[in-house]
Amino acid sequence: MAERVHDRQRLLPGWDQDRLAAATAVVAGVGALGNEVAKNLALAGVGRLILCDPDTVSPANLDRTVLFSSADLGDAKAGTAARRLRRIAPGTEVEARVAPLVSGVGTGELADAALVVGCVDTLRARMQLLGRCALVGAALVDGGTHPWGGEVRLRLSPDEPCHGCSLTEHQRGHGDLPWSCFEPRADGPEPSSIAATALVAGWMTTAALELLMGRRPAWRFLAVESAGRAGPVEVARDPGCPYHHPWEGPPDRVAATDRATVAEFLAELADGDEPETWAEFPLPPRCRVCEGGDGGRAAPRAGALTCEGCGALLRPVTSVRLRDADPGSELRELGVAPQEILPVRGAEGEHRCVRLNRG
Repeated sequence: MAERVHDRQRLLPGWDQDRLAAATAVVAGVGALGNEVAKNLALAGVGRLILCDPDTVSPANLDRTVLFSSADLGDAKAGTAARRLRRIAPGTEVEARVAPLVSGVGTGELADAALVVGCVDTLRARMQLLGRCALVGAALVDGGTHPWGGEVRLRLSPDEPCHGCSLTEHQRGHGDLPWSCFEPRADGPEPSSIAATALVAGWMTTAALELLMGRRPAWRFLAVESAGRAGPVEVARDPGCPYHHPWEGPPDRVAATDRATVAEFLAELADGDEPETWAEFPLPPRCRVCEGGDGGRAAPRAGALTCEGCGALLRPVTSVRLRDADPGSELRELGVAPQEILPVRGAEGEHRCVRLNRG
């Protein structure tokens, strides 16, 4: 296979191919927009890409994605995109994470990456990505499309306005659920086209490459229209926006990885420490009526559980407190991402963070 030398790119004033080759970029969401951006970054010669997406390829993806085909229907988007990228850009190391962002890419990995690129399709996922990047000071290029264009938003410093500043408090707390374009919505399917996708992805890629080579675009919010208009949008800093308070100081490091058991991880902490996860994990159901049973049997209604002892309905129970979990469970089984930074409350109420080791 011929070596990719990127000769034409190297002729561009200020282009630094070696810097791109040394960079790691995280792409959150590899549907239509993520497909296009990941393809562009790989062909440009970015050295390592981490692709994170929990979903599978659906028919609605096929007319807006270059990395998927009809043979991939039902397969994981992240894994499929990674395989295609390794073929068309063999010089780029591509790693797939088939999981939601909070369980797929740890905040330690976000902090270490040269850039994070957000191509997610819900407000909830976008706010979650912004929040995790804000905690660790990760540079973020976030984009979204509408029927005839879209927006690109940069989050580079806690002192600058961010996407959260442009939203109301209610919008920032919005709890929508992920959905695919193949699934019907109450108001009909989401309109989208490859034209808007390619247009917004081009602007996102341009911004990403500038940042990866050490240059900061003059704009932070860009509105893009298919009619031929593109321009910056001024957004004021909202003092009430919660996405401007990064952690202070480096986290404590532990030897445990995401493959360690809860017991192994807790053994590295003080007895009074209370570590928590970012995602809730299920606990064995327990009957509140007879206080018995750490299990249940299927009730006549579908999907329900009843107490083995008294027959009362058992409700699902979740927790973020790691001391509630089965000591033999691996952290990754509880939704803890690789190289995650976890919050810990000490016995005196003090707070700190600990970072898992590289697996």
